[in-house]
Amino acid sequence: MGVNLQILGKTAIPRLAPKLNISPEIPESRFLYDMNMKEFDEVVRNVERVLKVILEKADVSWWDIYLNSDIGMERIALAKEMELDDQDIVLDVGCGRGYFSIAAATESKSVVGIDLMNGSGRANWWSNFYEGMHELNLADRVSGLKSSATLTPFKSSRFTVAAVVHSIRNFQNKETIKAALKEMKRVVVKGGSVILAENIPTPRNKAQEAHLQMFNCKVKYATGELSYPQKEELIEWFQKVGFRGIEIKELNYNLIATPPLFCLDYYLSPLSEIQKHNARAAYDQAISMIHTWGETSPPTLLVKARK
Repeated sequence: MGVNLQILGKTAIPRLAPKLNISPEIPESRFLYDMNMKEFDEVVRNVERVLKVILEKADVSWWDIYLNSDIGMERIALAKEMELDDQDIVLDVGCGRGYFSIAAATESKSVVGIDLMNGSGRANWWSNFYEGMHELNLADRVSGLKSSATLTPFKSSRFTVAAVVHSIRNFQNKETIKAALKEMKRVVVKGGSVILAENIPTPRNKAQEAHLQMFNCKVKYATGELSYPQKEELIEWFQKVGFRGIEIKELNYNLIATPPLFCLDYYLSPLSEIQKHNARAAYDQAISMIHTWGETSPPTLLVKARK
């Protein structure tokens, strides 16, 4: 069982458990934050044990797991909002674990996911990607390829849709994002769509405020991700690439669709003492907020333009 599918199971099991008349001892998502690695690994192992039981003994498939997970529910909703066609050939830029590739494949003819996943901590990334596609019977419709988003190996006008979903914050900088949008425009056919979906920093409730507190802490002190862009900034990127007639939708699913989980202690060593103090204070505040209100992703802005 690949880690990609285990992650889906964490939020799917609580929804499936009442239907299956089981009571798995899995902590709420809010209590995963601030666990040490040993505690977190035990939760993951328990999730895997429960998934094996329900897959073997109950009438449950991996599609049931995907469609009952917060991540799967949100990606399916996004794919429908994009109004994909059953003849569309989709490029999923920054596909990561393939969660949107799965959703896009339910609405289109085929999907190619590209990502630069490699290096430390990324062992077996693509084998996990393909294991998930195989379990969902999508191996003949979804393929994955290691590639830069700014320089793909595809001929011009290869796809009818190019989408980047919850991944621009992992790009190197804002210039890289604009270069990726330009490349996406190149590889879609005339009349094809370039679509971007990303969270924006406009919380609508306390659980979304807690998410932003933790995510901002992660950006500042840990992984080097980019902050969530403002609506005006997203529109400006599309305009600078030469798009006109841009369609915009703000979508608020209020699901645990992009959880900002990370272990702060892993990133503290290179920081100064004052930075460590500030990081710990920000992290502790985020933990307190999440334990009190839970954590759900802030609204997603969907930006769509035609070539």
